[in-house]
This record gives sequence, structure tokens and C-alpha cells, in this order.
Amino acid sequence: MRSWLSKTFLFSAACVFATPVLNQRRSEQITPDQILKIAPNSNSCPSPQGECATNTQAAPFLNEAMSKYQISSPGEKASVLALIAFESGNFKYNINHFPAPGRPGQGTRNMQTAPFNLKYVKSIPELASKTTHTSVDGLSPSELNDIRALVLPDKYSWASGAWYLATESSCTSARKVLQTGSDDGFIAHMKCVGIPSVGSDRMAYWQAAKKALNV
Repeated sequence: MRSWLSKTFLFSAACVFATPVLNQRRSEQITPDQILKIAPNSNSCPSPQGECATNTQAAPFLNEAMSKYQISSPGEKASVLALIAFESGNFKYNINHFPAPGRPGQGTRNMQTAPFNLKYVKSIPELASKTTHTSVDGLSPSELNDIRALVLPDKYSWASGAWYLATESSCTSARKVLQTGSDDGFIAHMKCVGIPSVGSDRMAYWQAAKKALNV
């Protein structure tokens, strides 16, 4: 049987060693400053009204999304951030506008196409019953936009990139490579979201994200 003094010492030691772990967990949160390094000029948001968001507004939703979909490695986080920063024009857009008037049904910060937005809706318990559609085939532009509208609120829109990476089977192998922080991981991630060739402009976002998150 251990003495009271021995138990006290062991408890104190446990607290000492536990403290760095708690601090480390806190440090894993994505900060507005890190986001700004990835999405330049996102600290101001003049337009378009109703879509544009700042780095400070984005941070809590992005952290919630990474936690919900268990995107924990710096490499995976960096890749998701690089993707949404590029696709949303540094957080200016929440729906597709180009070429005008934009592709019906495409949107969220991940700029997902209509089939994936329907799949995303169906994956969210509180949204699943809000549409009876099981496919986007044959749907009108207004019907596609109605589906998209369900996932445009911040809590869903900012989480779309993390959801896609976590749930699409085509991204499974990419996640493993992303965890190493290599450029090959980002290229594999882009392929699994339907981007077969990564240009220098898109790669620049990845490099900025790696630097910001110390990948």
C-alpha cells in the first residue's frame, strides 16, 4: 500500500505531465492569423454581400468542422484550408458565379457540385428530411439551388471540405499521404475532389497553408 505522501506525489506528477498535453490540444486550433496567411486579404470583406466572410468569422466554423470530421493532422488541415481558400476566392464566395450566372446547385466554401451537395444534405440528420430527392438527375436549376441552399449556412458550408475528405472513399489513400505533409498528398487530394491537374496558382495556396500550419 502506498503512503499518503506517495499518492500525493504521484498525483502532482500526473498533473505536471498532463499540462503540456492540454496546451498541445489548444495549439491545434486553427487561428485567424494562420487563416489570413493562407487566404490573403480575408481580414476584410466588402463584397459580395451575404457571401463574403473574414478570417476571424471563418476560424470557429473551421475548427468545429475539423473536430466533427476528425481531420486532425496538420497536413490534412492544410490541404482542406488550401482547397476552400482557392475555391471560394479567399472566402468571398459561397456559391458558384462563374461563368455567369454560375453553375446551378454548386456551392459551399468547398464549391461542391450538386450531386455532392445532395449527398452532404443526406448525411446531416437535421437536413436529410428537408429534401425528398435521391438524385440530381433531371432536376431543374431552381431545384438544384434549393438543395444547395440547405448547406449554405455557415455551420454546414465551412464544414463541406472536411466532410468530403473524411467521407469520400476516393480520398482514403490521399489522407494517408497528406498526413506526411508531402506535395503528393495535396495532389492526391485534388484528384479525389475532381481536379486532375494542379496548377501553380492552386499549389501556391497549399504551400502557404503548409507554412502557416508548420507542416
